[in-house]
Amino acid sequence: MSMRPADWSAFLEQLDWWIARHGDARVPQAATSCAGGVDYPLGQRVKNVRIRYRADALSASQIAELAGRAGWSWDGYSARSTKVWSKHLSRLQAYATERGTLDGLERADAPLSRWLRQQRNEPLTPSQRRELTRIPGALEERKTRQGDFITALLSWISTEPERDAGSLRYADTHRMGRRSIPLGRRAAYWRERHAAGLLSDTEVAALDAVPGWDWSPPTRRGPAEG
Repeated sequence: MSMRPADWSAFLEQLDWWIARHGDARVPQAATSCAGGVDYPLGQRVKNVRIRYRADALSASQIAELAGRAGWSWDGYSARSTKVWSKHLSRLQAYATERGTLDGLERADAPLSRWLRQQRNEPLTPSQRRELTRIPGALEERKTRQGDFITALLSWISTEPERDAGSLRYADTHRMGRRSIPLGRRAAYWRERHAAGLLSDTEVAALDAVPGWDWSPPTRRGPAEG
């Protein structure tokens, strides 16, 4: 059974977009395309099409259409994919080294952020998993880290009388064990997700319960100087 015409047309549109930008149809598995401004998991779709081909689930016309495109192969591109993967890893390592955290990655480098999210759902090799594990937080889904942030924020609040979450500034950090946690930057991250409508009701309620928490960026706070 062949793919539905609408799905096939969408796939070819995205593949042609990739070819126009990169010169051939050698699409890494983790790659995305955005013909028409729509994010599309092109690498995964290419993998699926190859699987359908091996299962004799493509029509003769579909096979011919793909075979006529520059660089198309019915096998994977392991060598090229490994090279592309390493380039993404280097960019991620550089970001983490410069910032000391992966906070803000989605805003600073959206394609790299999408690539990282894909890796969390890919069957990584042992070597790839080791490399990503060396970057703190790389293999953690961001939404699962809210509990850690709230725990650290409450610990920071408890260190001084009269302190609450409203006292937190962007540059503030808090040490827990051997870790120095960039609380201010992480607070900004959760506010950004809230503003974009990306938090669940449970996540919103958890932060609302923190003393002094405000969804607006903080302003300078303290007694006026005389």
